[in-house]
Amino acid sequence: MMMERSLRRLFAPGAAACVLLLVGCGGADKPAEPDTYVPQSTQARLIESVSASELTIRAEGVGESVALASDDARRTAVWYALYGGSHPILANEAARSAFERHEEDVFRSADAYISDTSQPMSSRQEGDERILEKEVRVHVERLSEELVRLDVIDDRVDLMAEVGRPRIAVLPDNPDREDQARPAIAMISEYLQERGFDVEVPRADEQVNEMVEQAAALEGRTDPMYQLALESGSEIYITVGVDDSSRSMGDTEVLKSSVSTVAYYTATGDQIGATTGHSPERDVSGHGVLAEEAASEAGNRITRQIENSWMEEAERGRPFKVVVVASQGSDTRTVGREVHRMMRDVCPESSRNAAGSHSFDYTLRCTDQSDAMDLLLDLEAHYAGPGRLERTLDSGALLILSVGEGNGGGDDIIIE
Repeated sequence: MMMERSLRRLFAPGAAACVLLLVGCGGADKPAEPDTYVPQSTQARLIESVSASELTIRAEGVGESVALASDDARRTAVWYALYGGSHPILANEAARSAFERHEEDVFRSADAYISDTSQPMSSRQEGDERILEKEVRVHVERLSEELVRLDVIDDRVDLMAEVGRPRIAVLPDNPDREDQARPAIAMISEYLQERGFDVEVPRADEQVNEMVEQAAALEGRTDPMYQLALESGSEIYITVGVDDSSRSMGDTEVLKSSVSTVAYYTATGDQIGATTGHSPERDVSGHGVLAEEAASEAGNRITRQIENSWMEEAERGRPFKVVVVASQGSDTRTVGREVHRMMRDVCPESSRNAAGSHSFDYTLRCTDQSDAMDLLLDLEAHYAGPGRLERTLDSGALLILSVGEGNGGGDDIIIE
């Protein structure tokens, strides 16, 4: 009891001081709001793609105090997600223009789009200004959703649903190094799935249908990964390569991994994206976790490249590779002319790639057909040449047809 009274006497003066302080502060003005919430600094760089939804950004902040500079660094990180890097959220002039009337509100609420912030990585005084750097984790998915709500950008989910998401195969760039590439392939596949894509991860040693091999060879393409992509039914395929390295730092060996990705349209073989991710150097027991870190960076960028390209491609027309095989003894001259007319009638763009003695290879870009079955039905309806048009094989972006009298073209594509 005496101790309790002693404690009361000890803290009573402090309590009174607190009351006086509060009363005194009650009449004080609140700190004035800044003239603008747009960050003073725009110095930032990407450190890590944590997931399909989050980026870690190292950002510089400028202010009259550490607290103000720290606030500015957080807003700078959000600025980078909006404007910086190779795939900013505000990807075109229309989006940037629409954002102008909302930028004060968005930057004022910058903390709503930030998942985590580090302590200052560096800090220095330049004149009256404090300049510091922090690592800031920005939730780009949440930020994008807000911009969709504000009608600044289009909803990618709705756009992709409208045009249809492509099926994507993820393959090693070299079948002999498949095991080394497997952790990176798994990480990139995860990114694609988080964005809503259908993903196929075939084994490099899977047997490819002989007809698919022949269809690829008609254009002179003997790459086994391209043939596997055709076989898998993918509309896009990504090749993944991993380069592991190590070096000595004093008595310690540090490891590093780089992951290279290249994306192609399966039907055309056209490259639509390429990027490389790098892990930091670390003192770890193996390269597997480093390959995953590098793949995380590469996966984020290649996925955005594919999204952008696919939406543009869908407006031009969905690409298909169509091979028509005429039966032995057919009037191939007449069949060839009729096939050429048919292709032009059905799709807005038609390119003849190659031809064998009885085989015709085309790339079509079609706006009214969402898959190979839709295309087959329209081609059958438009064919008016000798014999009958029949399906031999369809697999995603690949359609192989036979045409001729009786039993059609058989099971071989004659190249010579």
